[in-house]
Amino acid sequence: MRPRARRSGGLVVLVVFVVLSTSAVSSVSVVDVTPGNLFDSGPAAPDGVEEARDVGLVSVGIEEDRLWPFTSRAKSFDTLTLPINLVVKGDPARVRSLLVYSQDARWDETTESWKEAAGEQASSEAGGAVWGPATGADRYTYVDTEGPGGRWVDESMQLHDGTYFGSRVHLRLYGVGSRNASWTAIQAHRDYWDWFRLRHTVTSLAGPQHAVERDLMDQPAVVDVRRERYGNGGVFDADGWVTVAELAPPQLASDTSVEDQAVESELAADAERDDTSDAGVFSVGTGTTHRLTSIALFAFVVAGVGGILATSVDGNDIDAVVERLERSPVADDRFQRSVALFLALIAVPLVVRAAALALEGIAPNHPKVIAGLLYPVFVFAPPYLALRIPNDAATERWFSLAFLGYGIGLVADFAFVGVSVVPIDLVLHRFVLLVSLGLLAVVGARRAATTESTTVALPAAVGLWVVLLLWPLLLGV
Repeated sequence: MRPRARRSGGLVVLVVFVVLSTSAVSSVSVVDVTPGNLFDSGPAAPDGVEEARDVGLVSVGIEEDRLWPFTSRAKSFDTLTLPINLVVKGDPARVRSLLVYSQDARWDETTESWKEAAGEQASSEAGGAVWGPATGADRYTYVDTEGPGGRWVDESMQLHDGTYFGSRVHLRLYGVGSRNASWTAIQAHRDYWDWFRLRHTVTSLAGPQHAVERDLMDQPAVVDVRRERYGNGGVFDADGWVTVAELAPPQLASDTSVEDQAVESELAADAERDDTSDAGVFSVGTGTTHRLTSIALFAFVVAGVGGILATSVDGNDIDAVVERLERSPVADDRFQRSVALFLALIAVPLVVRAAALALEGIAPNHPKVIAGLLYPVFVFAPPYLALRIPNDAATERWFSLAFLGYGIGLVADFAFVGVSVVPIDLVLHRFVLLVSLGLLAVVGARRAATTESTTVALPAAVGLWVVLLLWPLLLGV
C-alpha cells in the first residue's frame, strides 16, 4: 500500500472512531436506548415498598388511587421509558369504544362486564383519528390502590392510528379499579419503524396527546376534560401536564342494545358488500379512484403522443437518432453503471419500506415475520450493489455516487414516514454509514478495474459496515 493511501486509510479510521465515540456519548441521554429483547432476561420482580416510596406517585381517581406516571420496560423503576400523558376516569372498554366507534360502552349486569358498542369507525375526514388494534412490546406501570395495594400492571390494550412499518400514533391503555371507581391511564406517542434499530423510534408525545384529547372532547359521554400537573415532563416534548377526562355515569345495557347493534352492523356491512359486488369485482375509495383515474389519463396522453410521433416521424430520422444515441455518453457502460448504482441505492430503503407496508396489509398480525424477511434485503443489498456495479478505476466518482445515492434514499425514507427532525447522534451514525458504503464502492471499483490486491481493504470495509449496522441494534442510536 502506498504511503498516501495508508495515510488516507488512517484518517478515515480516525474519523470513524471520533464520530462513533461522539454518538455513543450523545446517546446516553436518550430514553429507552437499550432494546429489552437483547439484554433483558425477562420481566424483573416488582420493586419493594421502600423503592416505591422513593419515586413520585400522583393521586388519581375518586378513591385516591396513586399512579407512577411513567411506563417501564420491566417491572422496575429503573427501566423507565415514556411518561403517561392522559388519564380517563372510566374503564378501558369504554375508552376503546369511544375512540374506535365514537359510541359509549355499557355495563351488562347479567355478565358483569362491559359491552362495547358496535358501529362504524370514526372518520378521519371528520377530524377524528381512526383507531384500530395495535401490537407492540409490553410496557408496565405502577399503581397503588386501596384494595390490592401497590402493584405493577400490564397494558389492558393497545391502539394505533397509522401503520406498524410506517408512522403511527400509538396508545397503551392501563385499566385500574372496579366498575364504580375505574380509571384508565394512557401513554400516547408517535413513532416510526426504524430498520436500523429493528423497532420503533418515538418522535413526539405532545402531538398524540392533543389528538386523543380532541377525540375525547368530541364524545357526548365525556363530561369534563382538563389538564393537571403530574410533573413527568422532560422526555421528548412532554411538558408534565397530563390530560384528565371524566366520563358520564355508565348506562345499563338493555336486552337489545349491544347484541342487536352488532347484528344490525353485520347486516349493514353484508348489504354494502352485496351492493359493491353488483357494481364490479372490487371497490376502492374516492381518493384511490381519483389517483387511478389520473394515472390512466396520464398513460393515455403518453400513449397518444407516442403514437402520433411514431406515425409522423420518418424512419430515417429514427435511425439517425438511434445512431447518435449509440455514440453519446448515454450508451457508455460506465455511464449506465453509474446511473444504475445511484438509482438502485436510492430505491433500496424505499422499496423495503413499501414492501413492508404491503405485507403488513396482507398479514397485519405477523410483524416479526415481515421484519425477518425484509431485514436481510435492507442489510445486504447496499453493500452488494456497491461492490458489484463499479467497473473502473474512477474511485472518487463511485464513492460520491454511493454516498449521495444511499443518502438521498435515507432522506426520502424519512420524508415518506413523516420524520422531519432527527437527533444529532442519528445524523452522525448515518453519515459514517454513508462513508463506509462509499468505501465499499471504492473497493468494488478497484477489484474490477485493477490487479491491486484487496485482501485487506475488502474485509476492513465489510467489517466497518457490519459494525455500523450492529451499533444501533445494541446501543439504540
